Amino acid sequence: MVSNRLLQECLEDFGDIARMPMALYDRSRTCVAGSEEEPPEAAIFDTFCESAADMQALGNRYLFKVGEEEGGFILSVSGSGKDIYPMGRLAVRQLERLFEIGYSREDRNQFIHNLLLDNLLPVDIANYARQMHIGPECRWAVLMVEGMGCEAFDIQSILKNILANRPLDFVAPMEENSVVVVRRLEEGEREEQIQELAHVLSDTVSAETLCRIRASCGTIATSLREVSRSYKEARMALEVAAIFYSSRNVVTYEELGIGRLIYQLPVPLCEMFIKEVFGSYDPETLDEEILTTVYQFMENDLNLSETSRQLYVHRNTLVYRLEKLQKTIGLDIRQFEDAMTFKIAMMVSDYMKYLREKQR
Repeated sequence: MVSNRLLQECLEDFGDIARMPMALYDRSRTCVAGSEEEPPEAAIFDTFCESAADMQALGNRYLFKVGEEEGGFILSVSGSGKDIYPMGRLAVRQLERLFEIGYSREDRNQFIHNLLLDNLLPVDIANYARQMHIGPECRWAVLMVEGMGCEAFDIQSILKNILANRPLDFVAPMEENSVVVVRRLEEGEREEQIQELAHVLSDTVSAETLCRIRASCGTIATSLREVSRSYKEARMALEVAAIFYSSRNVVTYEELGIGRLIYQLPVPLCEMFIKEVFGSYDPETLDEEILTTVYQFMENDLNLSETSRQLYVHRNTLVYRLEKLQKTIGLDIRQFEDAMTFKIAMMVSDYMKYLREKQR
């Protein structure tokens, strides 16, 4: 919001130029700026607020509506002569413009931070939307760009240059190495375009900073009230990808698959599952060569011939490694059910390892 001090200074300037006392009231008849000898009568004031009229003349006093309904204000101008109406209309237009500038510049970053962190009431979000002329049909996409080895300020500067022709997009730092982009979608923009944009942002920032850059996308928000939900999804996507899909530079919430499910499991349940699969054996001590072989075997749909070809090993060597793993943990990876059990158990193990490192 525009500060009361700034409103007071503006109304004092308007009053001095027009030589007419002016005062700005909210819809509860509380004076927020300016000065008058006495406020408008309560009955007349309330009737005017509820009416469809933009202006009402009360003898030597004119009442004007400033801003949208419900969240707007009432400007009272006292004086005489034919200039009172045009001066009042001029003051209204300048105040409305001041509110727009105030929302778009002074409180823009503060608003988007509070919106993303879910610190705003629905009425506050609705008031902002009215002030910025954002209709209920507007859709939004939330993207997060995170850098490893670079600061959020550097990422933000690059992103602002990329999105310079998009004045309605928000670009704001959220943590010391991550920046969020809240993009107002055009008609026809879909998830595919958002993913393409995420790749462009990731590749460009990476080229500029020479750092590893990751980007994520939440699902589309159909209103400003849903932006915080999309932000949480984008943030979760980065964390889940760091655990299970570390090779990806761009990830979307809808593509997290079983990783999203495991990420939301309670810790006791994860510990119980690992013990059930591995017993007393620690999966983190598995040989790297064995793990590489198993993962490649799974990617090839449990095809021995193709896996041995890609790993440049003899088929018998591959079978030996798989049998060695079977003797160690009791799972025959050549069987689909055991292969899936092993994969899920290793993902749960990676999740538990991530939690332990995070607590240090």
